[in-house]
Amino acid sequence: MASEQIIAVASDALRGIVHAALPIETTVALRALAAADTQAGVWLHLFRIAQPPVARSIPVIGADGRRMRTAVQLHLDYLICARADDTLHAHALLGMALAALGNMPVLDDVSMRALLSQPSRLDALLPAALSLQWKALELPLAEQSAVWQAAGVAQQAGMFWRGEALWQAE
Repeated sequence: MASEQIIAVASDALRGIVHAALPIETTVALRALAAADTQAGVWLHLFRIAQPPVARSIPVIGADGRRMRTAVQLHLDYLICARADDTLHAHALLGMALAALGNMPVLDDVSMRALLSQPSRLDALLPAALSLQWKALELPLAEQSAVWQAAGVAQQAGMFWRGEALWQAE
């Protein structure tokens, strides 16, 4: 199965979208923010991977009656937070990331290639149809707090985003 790179490609695409919107010297890290992180930057923490129930329960049957390879649908939930010496600078970094995600809510394999630091991972998924849609994620306050606690960081300004990935082998 060639779909094992979907999560890595989606995370790399998110990193690319955010990195392209920020000043060049700004760190963009694919991990949880740590107390030891002192440089100005944005952290993209993948905290939940899920497969929608409908995606797991509907088999795809071809014209010949045989079961076809089903599409892989994933929901990838990220906590995006920023740190800087100045709180307003951290908030500005979050604003830039927010604007970038709002301006590029849907990507396909062609449009995401330029954003990737490791395009060979995308090549491993092809030939296939791959799309990635970014949406702001609304979480109840208790769940937000639990994510921050699990990340091991004091709650601060941040935002939650979901990448909805759809991959279908050709």
